[in-house]
Amino acid sequence: MRRSGGGSRRDRAPTPCDRMRPLAVVLALLAAAAATGAAEDGKEGLRVLVTGAAGRTGSIVYKLLQADARVAEVRALVRNVTKARHVLHCVRCDASEGIYVGDVTNKTSLLEPARGLDTLVIAAGANSKLSQKEMAAVEFIGVENQVAALATGRAAGKELSSLRAILISSSGTTVPDPPPFSGGAILFWKLNAEAMLGFSGVNSVVVKPCGLVDGEPGKHALGTGFDDNLPSSAFTITRADVAAVVAQAVIDQSEGLRFSLCNGKEGGLPTKDLSALLRQARRPWTETAE
Repeated sequence: MRRSGGGSRRDRAPTPCDRMRPLAVVLALLAAAAATGAAEDGKEGLRVLVTGAAGRTGSIVYKLLQADARVAEVRALVRNVTKARHVLHCVRCDASEGIYVGDVTNKTSLLEPARGLDTLVIAAGANSKLSQKEMAAVEFIGVENQVAALATGRAAGKELSSLRAILISSSGTTVPDPPPFSGGAILFWKLNAEAMLGFSGVNSVVVKPCGLVDGEPGKHALGTGFDDNLPSSAFTITRADVAAVVAQAVIDQSEGLRFSLCNGKEGGLPTKDLSALLRQARRPWTETAE
């Protein structure tokens, strides 16, 4: 006998909620599959753009990040495909390989390389023999352009404070009128870029190496300092050591740092723990009070 009133579950007409349930299940399964696929494809991790990636320091940073499994994607901004092919050993040397041709003085050329990324390594720099206007265009306005491209191209819903920019600058910026052999007028524009970066809204690290030389990494004790107070009188550091510290700052997702970097005391043991070196580069008052 059929029950009166209400009717059985089989007899009643489907409601809008009933019709939506299968769709909700399908969407949930698709989302789970996408998440699993991303993890299996190795796409989880940091996404980095290195500008000046065909340069002597930038190329080392690029290769270190390329070799690190914690980095999901690393792109290179270069100015010359021929040089990129020689230095970075790319084949097509185009976007299919993460290689982009651009100019830091041209805002438009930076948008596609920076799209969807979370970290920017600024290794592009100007020649000290350029005019003041040209220096400013690369070292100051160019840095603004790069940070703006990172911020503009961030993924939808991603907070500005989740982005990071690491600038390779220079020591010597406390000298009001530095002589040419110490960097000269270009240091003024580097200092302006540092100041801009500190108030850009993105998390930042400014690495200020002393005199750059070629050589193998990991052969020297390294030290950090502030306000051009360097850890030793050596006043040199290899580009490879600078690149290794910068790459570690990317991996550690360091922020709120601005420090000089140079070889440490003569005869000291080679620095192996670069994360510890970066912790040492924090200002004393940032330590948690006990």
